[in-house]
Amino acid sequence: MPVVAPHDDTIAPSGKFSQMLNKISGQPESYARKSAYTFGKTLGAGSFGVVRQARNNTTKEEVAIKIMLKSTLNGNEQLVYDELSFLTQLKHPHIVGFRDWFESKSKFYVVTQLATGGELFDRIVDLGHFTERDASLVIYQVAEALEYLHGQNIVHRDVKPENILYLNHEQESPIVLADFGIAKRLRSSDDLIHTSAGSFGYAAPEVLKGLGHGKLCDVWSLGVITYTLLCGYSPFRSENIPDFLAEVKHNNAVIFHEKYWKHISEDARRFIVNLLDVEPTERPSIEQVLQDKWLTNIAAEHHDVDLLPSIRAGFNAKSKFKQAIELVMLQNRIKRLQELDDDDSDDTDFEDVGSSSSTGLSGWGALSSALKKTQSTGSSSSTSSEKKSSDAISALQQLVKTATQNKERVLNHVEE
Repeated sequence: MPVVAPHDDTIAPSGKFSQMLNKISGQPESYARKSAYTFGKTLGAGSFGVVRQARNNTTKEEVAIKIMLKSTLNGNEQLVYDELSFLTQLKHPHIVGFRDWFESKSKFYVVTQLATGGELFDRIVDLGHFTERDASLVIYQVAEALEYLHGQNIVHRDVKPENILYLNHEQESPIVLADFGIAKRLRSSDDLIHTSAGSFGYAAPEVLKGLGHGKLCDVWSLGVITYTLLCGYSPFRSENIPDFLAEVKHNNAVIFHEKYWKHISEDARRFIVNLLDVEPTERPSIEQVLQDKWLTNIAAEHHDVDLLPSIRAGFNAKSKFKQAIELVMLQNRIKRLQELDDDDSDDTDFEDVGSSSSTGLSGWGALSSALKKTQSTGSSSSTSSEKKSSDAISALQQLVKTATQNKERVLNHVEE
């Protein structure tokens, strides 16, 4: 059942009229609140729905709206209510702020603060200078957010760079932790969760084994982020779950390659190894993480050496190649959501993602254009199966071309 009652006192007169129309059309009463927002571009898409940028027409605040199709939840609407329960209760400077929620017959809409400063790694590689001290400031803020969550027996379970955002474009912008879609509240401090969830590459071994996990899975994720933040690449080589579990089995998988780590302190390395202990009970709690001497004072002494050249070498090429593939997946997700959306309203909640000129990826515009061709419906008289097949091949060829153009930068990342 809903966890937040609609705030009728904030509905404008036009909203009152919308409420009346909604009653006639069978829409839930809270759906009238949708008219309070002007929707903008699509920011991302997942299995359940999309995230759109929007503006509150009254306050003029720019916000993010997660739109989820109820039909994709397969009867698990409680997941949405759980997330709403978390968001409405959480108030912390390093956790994205909740604003509102409403629903239609077929969708949920969750409105949150919009972090406009960009994702963690994208922002960092665009900086002119980044040091070990700067990295420690980022990690400290994320750790503060996790301390707040763990203090309420909430496990985030999806701590990764894409969910760590800069609030704005200012140089001293704070960091905020976002996306509580798979977060869980424990019944007690030492309770364990037995359903696997998270993102491969950042999820802890105990999560992937399905043997039960708790707060310390977030500490593992923070360790992976710290390692990657300091050198630009992941501490692990494996590309699938069985190989990863085999790699970390003996607790000696973390290697600090001299080429990329020669200017980074021993205390930073010790900090990372402690967080990436394969045995959860041997990891420090998030409270102990915040008291670690690397975070409290040692990192502050390492503010002279610029780590950006090696970070870019390790991160930039791989991430841009990944973006090309993710664009294909993103467009496919949105297309599927459009097909599943049986709402009889004339909304455009699931709009296609436009091309981006700011990615810096060679061939991106052409790839986006080719992809759009594969999704163009056109008129039945002018669109044949051969034409669709040709367009699909064109998109694939463009993806291969994009990958080839970036191949050398990927191959140049040799982990010595």
